[in-house]
Amino acid sequence: MGNTCRSPMAATIMQNRLSKYDVIVESRGMVVLFEEPYNPKAVAVAASHNMIMPSNNAIEIANNDFGKDTLVLVMNASMKQKLYDSFDRAINVYTLCEFCGEPEEEVQDPYGKGIEEYNVCFEQLQHLVDIAADNIINNIKQKEEKGE
Repeated sequence: MGNTCRSPMAATIMQNRLSKYDVIVESRGMVVLFEEPYNPKAVAVAASHNMIMPSNNAIEIANNDFGKDTLVLVMNASMKQKLYDSFDRAINVYTLCEFCGEPEEEVQDPYGKGIEEYNVCFEQLQHLVDIAADNIINNIKQKEEKGE
């Protein structure tokens, strides 16, 4: 909920995968009560996979973050439902697993656990984000072929 762990890791992986494309990748949280840096374990795990998480603080999602050209990927079904319940502009919201064709799965939350759980989460995110990035790249290529 606080945007310090899974979402920033997923955004870092996605940014690495989509860096050649004109795509903006951002991370947002559902509830951000105060300025808080990304979780040090998440930062360390990303670095161990040769990925540098930006030195950003948690940012709360807002109604103007949604749009027809915006894809919002969340970590679980309850977050997806909360977005639709809380924001009248919410569209194109999917769980990451759902977007990757694995709708029964959810990204496990390592918050408050050990570094090994963060590693497991990162590896799960990397697998899912690779699939999601491939889907996004295919969509970009299809639009280019159509001249859009």
